[in-house]
Amino acid sequence: MTADYVREMPGARSATATDRLLPRGRHDLPPEFVARTQRDRLLDAMAHTVAARGYAGAALGEVCTAAGVSTKAFYQHFADKEACFLAAFDTGLELLQRQVVTAYGQPGRWPVRMRRGLEELLRVLSANPAFAALAVVEVTAAGPRALARRRALLDGFLAFFAEAPHRAGQPVPPPVAVEAVVAGVYGVIFDYAVSGRLAELPDELPALTYAVLSPFIGMRAAADTAGLNAGQTAPAAG
Repeated sequence: MTADYVREMPGARSATATDRLLPRGRHDLPPEFVARTQRDRLLDAMAHTVAARGYAGAALGEVCTAAGVSTKAFYQHFADKEACFLAAFDTGLELLQRQVVTAYGQPGRWPVRMRRGLEELLRVLSANPAFAALAVVEVTAAGPRALARRRALLDGFLAFFAEAPHRAGQPVPPPVAVEAVVAGVYGVIFDYAVSGRLAELPDELPALTYAVLSPFIGMRAAADTAGLNAGQTAPAAG
């Protein structure tokens, strides 16, 4: 994970870190820089506040205080709390998907690429607990527009199964089965996030890899790719 990537993920930094504060009073900073800095700090503050208080308990004033931004300045960027929440969700999701797609896109057989993508997903979320709380847990409490974002997020992961191999003589898993696999992984991540165990999430990579791959390549091959067989590590590429 690059330094730029860490800095951009909502909730990755303190919104009021010394190096992010703007000078008081008159200054010569470009208005565009001031606006961008305030907006980024509000996204960080939203992620931290929602992770601590929940969406319903995150008061707008508390978000502004955490960002070191006035309520007047808040309304220059967002219409309301929901709009700020959705902006934080969208910003982090774009970064997350970029990382997962990059990992999945590296050369290799489909099962190995799926393992890589899943590994990156778990790693990014475990390294960014504030964003994970916002995007996985609190998104379910933030209203219809947030739930639509969540649905789009899950649907987006279905595309990774388009290249799944078909075993001769075996039925093709129906679309609802693929949806169930994606929902199952989401459910595990949700449980780890809500119980404060995100740091342990990468440890579940072998088991989740096995669960994801089994319907498509069979239990034995899935166990091989996941590294679950005795004395075996997961394959690299190829």
